[in-house]
Amino acid sequence: MELAHFILQNTEQILHAWETFARNIHSARDMTVLELRDHSRGMLSTIVGDLTNPAISDDKTDKSGKPLPRSARDTYAALHGEDRELAGFSISETISEFRALQASILGMWDDANKTIPLSKDQLTLFNETIDQALSESLEQYSTDLKRYARLFRTVLSSTPDLNCMFDADGRIIYANSTFAEFYNLTTKDIIGKNLHEFDAFNADVVQEKLQQVIATMLTFRGEIPFTSPWENEIIYEYFFIPVLDEKEAVESILLTARDISESKKLTEKISTSANYDSLTGLTNRSLFRDRMDWEVQRSERSGLPIALFFIDLDGFKEVNDLLGHDAGDLLLQQAAERIGSCVRGTDTVARIGGDEFTVILSEGKSPSRVDIIAQQMVDELSRPFQINDRDINISGSIGITIYPQDAMTTESLMRNADQAMYGAKKAGGGGFCFFDTRMRDSASTRLKEIEMLRHALRENQFVAYYQPIVNLSTEQIVKAEALVRWHHPQRGLVMPDEFIGLAEEIGLISEIDDWMFGEAVLCSKKFSALIDAPFQISVNKSALDFTNKVPTKNLAIYLASFKLDKGTICVEITESVLLNDSSIVIDKLAELQKAGIQLAIDDFGTGYASMSFLNKFKVDYLKIDRSFVQDMAANKDSRIFAETIIVMAHKLGLKVIAEGVETVGQRDLLKAAGCDYAQGYFFSRPVPLENFERLLQIIKT
Repeated sequence: MELAHFILQNTEQILHAWETFARNIHSARDMTVLELRDHSRGMLSTIVGDLTNPAISDDKTDKSGKPLPRSARDTYAALHGEDRELAGFSISETISEFRALQASILGMWDDANKTIPLSKDQLTLFNETIDQALSESLEQYSTDLKRYARLFRTVLSSTPDLNCMFDADGRIIYANSTFAEFYNLTTKDIIGKNLHEFDAFNADVVQEKLQQVIATMLTFRGEIPFTSPWENEIIYEYFFIPVLDEKEAVESILLTARDISESKKLTEKISTSANYDSLTGLTNRSLFRDRMDWEVQRSERSGLPIALFFIDLDGFKEVNDLLGHDAGDLLLQQAAERIGSCVRGTDTVARIGGDEFTVILSEGKSPSRVDIIAQQMVDELSRPFQINDRDINISGSIGITIYPQDAMTTESLMRNADQAMYGAKKAGGGGFCFFDTRMRDSASTRLKEIEMLRHALRENQFVAYYQPIVNLSTEQIVKAEALVRWHHPQRGLVMPDEFIGLAEEIGLISEIDDWMFGEAVLCSKKFSALIDAPFQISVNKSALDFTNKVPTKNLAIYLASFKLDKGTICVEITESVLLNDSSIVIDKLAELQKAGIQLAIDDFGTGYASMSFLNKFKVDYLKIDRSFVQDMAANKDSRIFAETIIVMAHKLGLKVIAEGVETVGQRDLLKAAGCDYAQGYFFSRPVPLENFERLLQIIKT
C-alpha cells in the first residue's frame, strides 16, 4: 500500500505538522512534546497496519462492508481515549485531534504527489481506518468517563464531608447524602434548588461566596461555627472551588465542608500545653520569655519601665516532703491564685518551674507602686493555706529588677531577679528585695561554689568522719554515725550545713548520699573485723532520695557482696519521710529493710510524726533532737519531753539515741531516764577514719 509506505517514510514530518495544530487545543497547551506525540505515533503505526492488512472478510465487516470495531482494550486507539480522558480532554477535543492527524497525512500526500492523487479505494480505506480508530478511542473515553463518574459519586457519597455543586445561578446540581442529611432532607429534595428555598443555614453567606468565586475565579477557604440541634459547637472548614468550562468561564462551583471541631480542640490543646502550665493554668516558661521579650521591645519604644518579680515559695519543699506531691500541687495552685489576685489581668503571671513564679508588671509603675504590689504578694503568701483540712504556713521570697535601670535583655533581667530573690531569702524569707549591682558579685560567688561542689565529687574531695555512739549503761562505743565533710581547696574543711542545702538544690545530694553509703559499708566491714564483732554504722539519707522516682540499686545483693551481717548498716531519715506515705516512699523504705538495713528517725520531736507511723514503717531507733537534750538540765519541759520519748519508744520496742550530749549532767539525766545510747562532744567529736580506728583499738585492748 503506497499510503502506508508514505506514512512510514514521513512519520516525523506528519507528527510535526500535527503538533502545530494540536497546540491550539485548549487541554493540550501545557503538554510536553513527548506527551503530545507518544500516542499519536502509536496511532500512525495502527493506521499503517490496518492499511497494510485490511479487514475485508465477512466475519470482520458489517452488512455495508465496513470493518467491525475492535473490542480489545489494548489497541492504541483505546489507550489514546483513556489517556486523553485522564488528561482532561473533552470529546470534541479528542475528535479534533484525530481529524488533525487525518488532515496532516492527506495534506502532506497532496504536497508530495501533486500529479498522483490517492485512488478512491485507498482514500475510502484510509478514512474507514481513521473512523474505526476514532470510534475505539471514543468508546473507551466514554466507558472510562462513566466509570470515573460512578467512582466519583461513590467517593463523594461515602465521605463524611459535606459536598455539593452549584451552577452559576446558585442552584444545586449535585449533592452527596451527607450534605442532604445535614439539613434532614434527601438529595432529591434539594437538587435544582438554591439554599434559600429550604432555609439552609447561612444561605446569605454562601450566596455571597458563590458570587465572589464567579467574579474572581478564585478558590475561597474559611471556617464557620455551627450549633447543632444537640447544642454542640461544631466548626466547619469550607472551600468554594470554581469549575471552568472550555472557554475558562465559571461553569459551576464545588462546595466542600469538613467538621474540624476535634482538630481545632486538639490544636488548642497542643497550643495550651506548649504555652501554659498544666497544673496552675499560668503562662509557662516558654511563653513567659516571649512575653518578656515583647514587653522589653515595647518599653524600648515607649520609654516606660518594666518591673520583673521572681517569686520562690519558702518552705514548699518541706510541705512537699511532709504531705506528698498531691498536697504540694494543691499548694502551688492556691499560691498561683493568690499571686494572680495581686496584679491586673494585663500583667503576666507565670510558673517557670517547681515552686518558682515570675510576674511582669508593665506600663511603667512607679517604685512606690511596685513596693505596694510586692508587699501585697508577701502578705497573701503568708496567710495559712487550707490543704486537706490542714492549715499550712509558708511564705514567699520575691526578687525585683527594673528595666531598663538594671539590665537591657530578658536573660539579664531574669538573672538579676533571681539574685534579688536569694537576697530576700538570706534576709529570712517572707519579704522582697530589689536588685542592686553588689548582688552580681554574690551570685558569681554562688555559681563558683556550685561548680566547685560538682567538682568536689569528681575529684574525691569529700571525706567521711565518724562520731562514736556509746551504750549509756557501759559507756562503751558500740556504733558510729558517718558524717560527710568537704575538703575545700581554698576554705579547708567545710561542715555539711554549709553545702548540703546547696547540694539538694542542684540535685547533687543523691550522689553524695550514695558515696557516703558506700563508705559506711566499707568502714562497717573494716571496723567489724577490727573488733571481731558486727559494728553498726549509721548514715544519713536526704528526704529527696525517697521522694524522687529514681529506682534504688539492689541493696541486698550489694551488701551481700561484702558479706556484712544484717543490721550493720543503719539509715537515718527525718520525720518528713514517714509522713509522705506515697507508694514510692513505701517501696524504697521496704527495699532498705529487705536488705537488712535498720531505720533511725533523726531529729525526732521537731516534726509531726505520730506513733502510728513508727509502727507502720517498723522503725528501729529514735534519735532525740539535740535541742531537747541541751535544755534538759535547765528546762523542765524539755526534760519531760525527752523522758516521754524514751518511755514511749520502749513501749513500742524501739531503742533511743540522744544527740548532742555535751555535759555530765545531760548524760546523767539521760541515764536516769533509761535512754539506750548517746552521742555528742562529751564522748567524742566526729573524727577521721584513722582516729576512729584508734578509739576502737583502745576499746579492744
